[in-house]
Parts: sequence; C-alpha cells; structure tokens
Amino acid sequence: GIFADQPLYRSHIKPMLQETLQTAHSLITAAKDLADPSAEMEKAALVLQQDLTLVEQLQGLIQQDQVDVFYDNIQKPNYARYPAYRKAEQKELSQEIKPLRDEAKKMVEQLKAYFPYPPAEMIDLLRKSAPIVDKMAEMTEAFMGAFQDRKLATGRLDFNDLEHFTLQILRGDGGGSEAAAYYRDRFAEVLVDEYQDVNRLQEALLYWVRQVDHNPGNMFMVGDVKQSIYSFRLADPTLFIEKYVDFETENGGRRIVLAENFRSRSDVLDFTNLVFQQLMDERVGQIPYDDAAALVTGFPNFPESDAYQTEILLYEKEQGESEQVIDDKTEGELHITALKIRALIDEQFMIYDKKTKENRPITYRDIVLLTPTRKNNLVILDVFKKFGLPLAVNDAQNYFQATEIQTIVSLLQIIDNPYQDIPLVAVLRSPIVGLTEDQLAEIRMADRVGDYYDALQTYHEVHQQETHQLSQTVHQFLTALAHWREDARRSTIPDLLWRIYEETAYLDYVVGLPAGQQRYANLVALIHRAEKYEKSSFRGLYQFIRFVEKMQEKNKDLAEPLATPVENAVRVMTVHASKGLEFPVVFLLDTTKFFNYQDFQKRYIFEEGLGAGIQYIDAAENIKYETLPFQAIKQVRLKKALSEEMRKLYVALTRAEQKLFLVGSYKNQEDGFKAWQAGLTQKDIVLDPALRLVARGNLMDWIGRTLMRHPDMETVYSEALDRKRTIQHPAHFSITWWNQAALAQEITLEEVSEEAVVDDPASVDIADMTQRLSYQYTYPKATDTTSYQSVSELKRLYNDPDDQQTTLLAWQSATEKTQQQHRYVQEALAKPKFMQAVASDAAAIGTATHTVLQMLPLGEQPTSESLTAHIDRLVEKRFFSEEIAKQIDRDSILWFYHTELGKKVVQFSDSVKREQPFSMLKEADTIFEGFDEPDAQLLIHGIIDGYIELPDEIILYDFKTDDTFGNEERMIKKMKDRYYGQLKLYGQALEKALDKPVRHMYLVLLHAQQVLDFS
Repeated sequence: GIFADQPLYRSHIKPMLQETLQTAHSLITAAKDLADPSAEMEKAALVLQQDLTLVEQLQGLIQQDQVDVFYDNIQKPNYARYPAYRKAEQKELSQEIKPLRDEAKKMVEQLKAYFPYPPAEMIDLLRKSAPIVDKMAEMTEAFMGAFQDRKLATGRLDFNDLEHFTLQILRGDGGGSEAAAYYRDRFAEVLVDEYQDVNRLQEALLYWVRQVDHNPGNMFMVGDVKQSIYSFRLADPTLFIEKYVDFETENGGRRIVLAENFRSRSDVLDFTNLVFQQLMDERVGQIPYDDAAALVTGFPNFPESDAYQTEILLYEKEQGESEQVIDDKTEGELHITALKIRALIDEQFMIYDKKTKENRPITYRDIVLLTPTRKNNLVILDVFKKFGLPLAVNDAQNYFQATEIQTIVSLLQIIDNPYQDIPLVAVLRSPIVGLTEDQLAEIRMADRVGDYYDALQTYHEVHQQETHQLSQTVHQFLTALAHWREDARRSTIPDLLWRIYEETAYLDYVVGLPAGQQRYANLVALIHRAEKYEKSSFRGLYQFIRFVEKMQEKNKDLAEPLATPVENAVRVMTVHASKGLEFPVVFLLDTTKFFNYQDFQKRYIFEEGLGAGIQYIDAAENIKYETLPFQAIKQVRLKKALSEEMRKLYVALTRAEQKLFLVGSYKNQEDGFKAWQAGLTQKDIVLDPALRLVARGNLMDWIGRTLMRHPDMETVYSEALDRKRTIQHPAHFSITWWNQAALAQEITLEEVSEEAVVDDPASVDIADMTQRLSYQYTYPKATDTTSYQSVSELKRLYNDPDDQQTTLLAWQSATEKTQQQHRYVQEALAKPKFMQAVASDAAAIGTATHTVLQMLPLGEQPTSESLTAHIDRLVEKRFFSEEIAKQIDRDSILWFYHTELGKKVVQFSDSVKREQPFSMLKEADTIFEGFDEPDAQLLIHGIIDGYIELPDEIILYDFKTDDTFGNEERMIKKMKDRYYGQLKLYGQALEKALDKPVRHMYLVLLHAQQVLDFS
C-alpha cells in the first residue's frame, strides 16, 4: 500500500517493528520452554503456543507490508486466558513464566505507538502537514536572514558566526583559500583530543588546516567513542565511527587501539565489560563492544583482594505497614549511601595510593557521588548533614537556595524596600536579629492592619523608652537598617555586603554551623558575584535584587563555590562534569531514574537528514495528531538518545579506580527482578534490541538484565540457577536490598532541637509549668516494653520454669527479672567462651535444617537420593556451607516424612504453607498477670514452620532440632513446658487470619524422632 511504500516507514519504522516482534517472540519461546509438560503445565504451554502463533502472524504481516491488516490486529490482540495453578511446583513455575509473557504482551502493546491512527489517515495527515512544514522552513530562512542582517548592521557576532565565517574564509569558493593554504603549510601536526565530541562544523574546519594530500597525513586524533556524551553540543560520534571502521584496513589513515586502562582495578573493568558486552552494539550505542573495545587492566600493582567487587544497593520503596521513616525513594537511596560511606570510613576501608605505592585508610575526599542531574543536590546536602558527613557539591546549581544566601538576599530586599512582609520577618527571625515567634506576634499586635514594617515602627515608638530585651533589639535593628539604607544609596553592593557581614558578625556565625566552610564560601562568593554584576551595564541594589528574583522565578541558579580545593569531603557532581576525572570510590546514584525525553513532547521535532516532523492540529476538532515524519524522527532520536544514555553509563562506571557502588530503587524485590527477568531468556551474548530500546527505561533495568545470566546472581535470585545460559565471566558483584525496617535498624541519628530560652522569668505561669512537669502518663506499664514482642521471647513467659502451673506471668516478676532493653526476655547470663562456638554451630545447623525443610519439593515422598540432591543444590546456591550440610541430620528428616504427619504433608502438599511470617495484636493483660491497662496491646510477631490448611480445619506443626538427652518422659515434659506457649500463639494467629479452627498442633522433635501432640 501507499503507507508501506513511504521511505520513512521502510527505513526507520519497519525495522523497529521487526526488532520488537522478534524480542516478543524470544520471550514467549523462553516462557514456553519453562512450561515443562512433565510438571503438568500443558495448559500454560498451549496458551503460550497460541501467543507464539499470534506474534508470528504479526511478523508475517509486517514482512508482507500488509500494514492495514497489521493495524487492525494490534488494536485488540486475541490472547488466551492464562491458567491458574495451586500446586506448589506448578505455581512456582508459573511465577517465572507469567512475567515473561507479560513483558512480551507489553511489547506488542507498544507497537500501537507506531500506528496512532489507521495507515490511510496517516497518509492523509502527511498531505495536510506538508504545507505547514514548508511555511516553517520559509519563516526560518526569513528570520535567519533578518537576524544576520541586523547583527552585521550593528557590528555584532555570536559564537556560531565566528565558526561559520571562519569556515567561509578557509573554504573560499569551495576549493580552499589562500588562508587555508597558509595554515596547512604552517601546522606541521594537528592534534585533536576528545575527537568523539567533535561536530560536523568543527570537522570541516579541521579539514582545511590539515594536509589532505599527504600520506600519511599530519592529523592525529585521540578519543573514545564510548564516551561521546555531548549531543546537546551537536557532537557527532559517527565521525569517529566512520574513521574507526575505515582505518582498520588503513583506508585513509591508521587505527591504533589503546586497549589498556591504567586507571582502574580489574574489579571495575571486568564489571564494565560484563555489562557492555551485552548492552552495546551498532544498533544501540552505535559501535560494537568487541574484543578491541573491551577494557584491559594496565596497572598491575593493585593488591589482590575480594573487597573491591562492585556492589549494587537497592531500596524497596514499598513499605507495607511499617512505620514511616523515610519520605521518598530519593531519601531512601541517599540514606543507604550515607550508611555505606560511614561504614567505609569507620571500618577503615583500604585504598591503594599510587603516589606512596601503599595501602592507606579511605578518606572522604576519595569518594564521589555521580548523579544524572543536579536536581537532587539539595536533598543530598540535607541527608549528609543529618549523618554528619562532609560534602562538597561542585556543580550544584542551588546557590540562591542556601539558607545563608536567602537570609542576606532578604536583608538586601528590605534595605531596598522595607515594606515587604516576608523578607522583613525572615530577617527578624534569622540569627542576624534572632526574634522568636512569640516576639514577632507581640510586634504585630502593635498594628494589626498595616504592613509589618508599620507594626515594627509603631512598636518601637511605644516601647523605645523601655529597657527589656525585645525593645532594645528592635531599636538596634531599626538603627542598623536606616544606616544600611543610607549606605546603599552611596556605596556599591560589594561594599554594602562587607559592611553587613562585619557589623552583624554573620560570617563568624555561619562558620560554626554544619558545613560551615561551605556557608562561608557562599557568602564571600555573593560579594564576588555582585562585583561581576556591577561591571555589566546594570547597576544598583534594586537591579541586583531583580536579577536574583528572576533567576529564582525561572528555576535557574548558580553553582555553589567550592569551599576549599583540597577539602576532605565527599564530592558530588554530574556524570558530564566527571568526564576525564577519576576517583578511588564512586557511587552512581539514581540509577532507576527514568530516561528523560522531554524533547519528544514538543509539537515539532527535527533530525539531520530527515528534516522536520510535526504534530498536526485539527483546529475544528481541537485534536492533535502525530504525523509519519514525527513518528519516524522520534524513533531515530530515541535510538540516538538511548545510545547516549548508554555511553553516559560507560563514562560513569569507568570513573572508578578501585570500588564501584550502584544505587537505585524499585517498588519491591519482585518488581526489580521482574524488570530484569527477560535477561534470562537471551540466547546471544548481546541482549535483543527491544530490551535495550525501551523508552520508559532506566540504567538499572539495563544493568540488571545483563547480570541475570551471571553465576553471582544465583545468590539473590535462585531461579537464575535453573537457566542453562550462564555467562562465565571474571566479573563479580553483590546485590543488597534495603527496606524501611533495615534502614531503621541502622540509622542512629541524633536530632538536635533548639533550646527554648525563657526571656522573662516573671512571665512564666508557675501553675501551668507545675502541671506539665508533674504529668503522669496514662499507661505507665506499657512504657516498660516495646510495642512488639517476638514469639521466641513470649513463649518463655507463657511457661515460667519456676512455676509450671501458671498461665500468666506475674507482672512484678516480668518487671524485675525479665525486662531487658525495654523488651520482655528470659534472663541471660553470659556463656563461657568454650560454649559459644558450640552454640553458634548448633544454631547454624538448626537454621540449615529449617531451610532444607522449607524448600524441599513436596510433590512426592522424599528419598535419600532426592534429599541429598536437594541439600547439594542449596549448598551451590550458598544457603549454607558444605561443612554445615554434612552435619544436617538427614535420617531424621526422612524419618519425619514417614510419620503420619509427614505423610499428610506430602499428601496435601498444595495446601501446605511453610515458614510463614505473621504479626498479631494481643491484649497485654492476657499475657502478663497484674497488667491493669486493658487498652494496652502488644504486637507479637514470629514465623510458623508449617501448617496444612484443609477445608474445615488447620493442622499446625513446628520443628525443633534441640538435642534431647536423659529420661524420655522427663524430656517430653520439658519440651511441652518450653514450647506449648509458642504453638498456642501460632494457633491463635492462624485462627484469626484464616477464620478456621486449629484442631491439631504438633511439635516435631527431629533429634529424638518423636512427634508430640499438643492438641
């Protein structure tokens, strides 16, 4: 059809459709491979086969250019309903299959973006939009001509003019000018650094000054196209790529590959290679990451150590019902970063110093935080101040937002015009004057109607003869303000600022605050910036204030000055600013920030070689349509933008000399692994283009997909072990997830509040103060415990070893004997050292035994062979060591599954739940005798080893690996006494949660091979 014959469709849109469909096909194929018929997944396999058929039909339609039929088919694809599974094995497989299918369906859904309207309508829009584009070109040419004439008439040039006129001079009539010949003869060599950032105009200038007729020539170019990140300056990496390819065969020049990297440890280089060997190729990144492009370690003197492997730190944004500690994901990521930096410093992480050729403890100046933008710099400053970590924000454009600068700007505003309430109150409340809220209110009472400056003057007139502090402070301030206003009329802004600093001692004050050196530098820089401002054509205090206000209105700002060049502080800078630099330790922040494509939201879009694409607006219907050129150019720009994002990632990773941290966040762990899981399906080393060309993507999605086939992923994502497409690579990494609870345990910040100062002791209400100080909390006994208790603690309180008959713990006993750190626990005496190792090993064996029981497949009766294979898999996945595995009592585990209870567990395996965490509110007076606060509740939490949920009842069981010796009858009584309370709490929790009775409770003593019935 006409649409399929359009060059833009054939060269840009059709290839993207084919790549996306091929990736969807690969994902569904991988999902179908998982749907093993032997595992009773036939229904899922059938649905996936239907999905494959649908995708193959769409591929055929694109191949045959049947775009009209293709458009109709993608509007509502006919997907079959995916079956639901309840058995544990099938359910586990289904949880792997379904995300792959969902990802493939999402890709098919994305194809609609290429066809927002039927093809015939898009052709009609193309015809309608052509005259508009012609008129745009005509207007642009007319404007540029008029603009150029005006500049010439007034004798002015801009930077672009300088370059273009230089090219005109050198080129002459097209064959070169006398000037070009002069410079070609003058320059023996032309050396170009950072050649990957050259644009077409600069390339043309270089052409006319180099010796083009000589072989070899005299131009030497150095660069790395993988670091081309300046497209906003029109840098054209294809210039480098063209020569890189041609010079391989010495066609027009010679290619010299500088493969060795003398900056970084192999840990950093290997990880970078692992990521980019799967991410970068000609389609995305614009150059293959082959053996010639891979990084090679060039500095051999770094000491060998496992401490330098790359660490990925991820924050779970979803908090569930946990108490709010951190406001948003940015703060969460920064808290993780601050904690890690504090740990590096406290633990004296060792850095190799190339100058001294020795290891030394890390310092703050060794660390840099790289950010995609400056947007979060203020948040970084706030978080690091809370942690007491020194920070130097090199390129933070937040200068006018700094508190000390806002205070001085407010003072300048009221010096210019005191009848401005907000700046005036800001100054009065600031440390320069230091009034309290109560004092400000008292001043306002002097004149409730007029401006606050009127109220201030009225208060002064009424109270100027009085000697109390407020009247004296107001008098001093008004005197100083009048003096400064007079100075402002006679002196320059810099002189005025110096006088203010001297008379208020404000510089001395800010030095004593957190980040005092930076605040001092900010205030001094304000003077220097005022000096520069007054050297322009604008002068006067009013104009300077308007300049600052305009900057703030337009969300523009200046960079903070660096406090001192050698300050021992963590540095913050953008990836762009870090290019060409190197740092011992790098934290790459905000890696889950979505890529920014605001340019694509405009009504028009341009691309060299393709022209202009517009969104056509139907004025009658008030509807906006994307035209075919707009669609095609958007896809070309998207691919270029993603390629540059990839190169920015390369720059960021290669800034690290010795240690690299990547920080990001997902909703939860499941959401993160779901975003990465498609990486498991890849057959080739390089990921499918559609997995990389994702408009709403981020760096961590890319990175995660490249890690899925690496053996290290098995430690955090067990499903990765089952895939056969493992990549063997020297890189190593770790992934750590943090949530609110984990951060709350780590964060121990000291919050310093302002001390209240009593100005006038006579004004204090003694009766009110006495009442406040003698206040008694309504629930005093509740303050003796935390708001939650673990079952492992409370189980002992249910069964007092000294009084086996009591069901409630005496309050006095709990208070005096078992209260430790505001939680009720059993008294604990320190164990002798010779017993600690034994206890530690026993705990590890017990934990390992529970892990085996938790993860053992229940589809059939376990055998000695299947149990051994299961334990070996867990050792491979690093759940526990081989030494611990050898000490697991396998005979006791097999014994259990031959008991009546064990047989039921196998028989009703679909209804078995294992290692189930729970939380339950329980009235405190049902636990502690004498607790007379009926409204007080405790949050009890624990983990249930296992239960069987049948239609009309629940069977609860719990394993114990305790050693049991001595008289059997006495041992059984001891076990019942010790654990009855624990199982009773478990039963109550299950009955509340599932609304079913717990008819049977069993305690399984593995060591003694006995099942105790607590029913």
